[in-house]
Amino acid sequence: MPRKKPISKKSKASATVRTFKSAGEMDDILESSDLGAIFTARGTVKEPKIRKVNLDLPEWLLTELDKEAQRAGVARQPLIKIWLVQKLEEERRKRIA
Repeated sequence: MPRKKPISKKSKASATVRTFKSAGEMDDILESSDLGAIFTARGTVKEPKIRKVNLDLPEWLLTELDKEAQRAGVARQPLIKIWLVQKLEEERRKRIA
């Protein structure tokens, strides 16, 4: 998944630029994403509405998540978000097919 870097100190605090490790990674993200959910008709990026969710998980599962996050080079929370998005997109593609 792409890393986010601040654009500049002068820009909005929430503005970010995504960087990709390879063109293939960028293609995968763009092809699997619903870009209409990200951009407005004028081409500006929509800010997502964030809501907090509390989730009780067994300790063994947290340990495994932490191992996977470390392997991927991200924190636990971004890993969970990435996996949830991937699973939702997979399920949506199954329903469409």
